[in-house]
Amino acid sequence: MKRYLFFGGKGGVGKTTAASATALFLLKKLKPDNSILLFSTDPAHSLADSFAVKIGNRLVQVAERKGAKLIAYEMDAALALERFRAAHGKVLAEIAERGTLLDDDDINELLNLSLPGLDEVMSLFELSELDRDGKYAHIVVDTAPSGHTSRLLRLPEVFARMVGALDRMGEKHRYMVAHFARRKAVVDEVDLFLRDLTARIESVRHLLYDPEQTSFTLVTIPEAMSVRETQRYLELLREQQVPVTDLIVNRVEQEHAGCVYCAARVATQRPWLKEIEKSFGDLKIHHVPLLSQEVRGVTPLNRIGTLLWKQKPSNRS
Repeated sequence: MKRYLFFGGKGGVGKTTAASATALFLLKKLKPDNSILLFSTDPAHSLADSFAVKIGNRLVQVAERKGAKLIAYEMDAALALERFRAAHGKVLAEIAERGTLLDDDDINELLNLSLPGLDEVMSLFELSELDRDGKYAHIVVDTAPSGHTSRLLRLPEVFARMVGALDRMGEKHRYMVAHFARRKAVVDEVDLFLRDLTARIESVRHLLYDPEQTSFTLVTIPEAMSVRETQRYLELLREQQVPVTDLIVNRVEQEHAGCVYCAARVATQRPWLKEIEKSFGDLKIHHVPLLSQEVRGVTPLNRIGTLLWKQKPSNRS
């Protein structure tokens, strides 16, 4: 499997279970002293519920096998954005002051505005920071529901344009120093900030779009609303050139002797299973049956991971 594994889809289809089970499956193959990061960008985090342990906005070990560790993190993107503003508000104000005719009150009001989705891209910045040393063998990402994630995927480009605008503001200052002070502008904290921000954006792009190290797995259930949204989501992901490789079909009903309800559910799901095979035929498709009990805790998640990744996918290999 790739180093970065993203799991996405409509809300409530089992993304967190799939991501958690996959992380545990990979843990079995890890060498001692290596580790896996299971990272949630979903504002309504479910990793803690999945593992039945308290996690929150911190690195928490949730499983261990022969010295290899699984570390979970439920990212608080809003808090990360506040930390970013606190750490860099002064230099952002300096950039705005150099490149505009705004007074101090106007600049402060401008910097307090939130670019729509800016808190979401902070989660990817935080992820790239956690991975700066490359210490994790795999990073498994439980993403927000498809509507949130589709916006998040566009944000690196939006953010890059914003950084370009900030750099042009700084360029005005550099020109004035060179023209009127008759000296070359030296590299200062503004330049260093913009360089670092550009590097972070490139790191985020790399972890999202590089097919050599990244794969995106869609999760759906065989029902009309979920299948239709997953079709639209796949189209968007491909437009963004995200390397989508797999599809997990969750909660597939099985027929049981004497169970009229089960037979009715099988009949209801059958056309949507056919639609899935038709619409997602170039992906590896994995089926997970509807289980009688809630999947919660390491042991049930291990069973799901084995079921997911040891079975032969129904389509291409």
